[in-house]
Amino acid sequence: MKKIGIIGGLSPESTISYYDGIIDAFRPSYESSGFPEILINSLDLKHFTHLAQTGNWSAITKEIALRCERLKEAGADFGAIASNTPHKVFDNIAASTSLPLISIVEATKEFAIRKNFTKLILLGTAFTMSSTFYQDIFKEAGISLITPSAEEQKYIHSKIFSEMVLGIFNEKTKLHIKNIVGKLAVENKADGAILACTELPIMFKLSELGIFSLDPSAIHIQAITNHCQEA
Repeated sequence: MKKIGIIGGLSPESTISYYDGIIDAFRPSYESSGFPEILINSLDLKHFTHLAQTGNWSAITKEIALRCERLKEAGADFGAIASNTPHKVFDNIAASTSLPLISIVEATKEFAIRKNFTKLILLGTAFTMSSTFYQDIFKEAGISLITPSAEEQKYIHSKIFSEMVLGIFNEKTKLHIKNIVGKLAVENKADGAILACTELPIMFKLSELGIFSLDPSAIHIQAITNHCQEA
């Protein structure tokens, strides 16, 4: 099996989910294959958030690429960033490291293609919802993405960083986001919703939003485990 390198910490909650998800995927074959080796380089979420809020994406690119190189030096055969938001500069990161990387956005797009989706709601941090890195890749497949209003984006973003990344999952917040999704789904006749922040699938079971929900984290984990087992 290939050795897995994970860029974690963005947030700690999602990093735990990635580790657990990868290990769980190998439990059925444990007797014959064992568990894969996983190297994790956990970044400082507060520092990363400051860089993102000040628009210093070049520094984010350099820091994540450097961590990728450290993972390769430690023996990783390939890597993945356990967070959606840094994929805003995924291409720049991939070009700045010799460690092959698996994109959460590309993996989610391939999943959406297999499900024949044409219109999806995009939820995540304000960095994700207000950027085009998801939209650009999905547009290539003929899939349009719908985002909440600016005020709704501000609300979701604030709750992600003031509650969810700290492991706080408030029922009032949950209901408010559910209402936002429900309104957008009806107005736009959406096929489903992409929970493009690794904390959102922790808050919502995939059946709770009343619309088909795509969990990029779970999709990404499956892509990682598949690649790990490739010859």
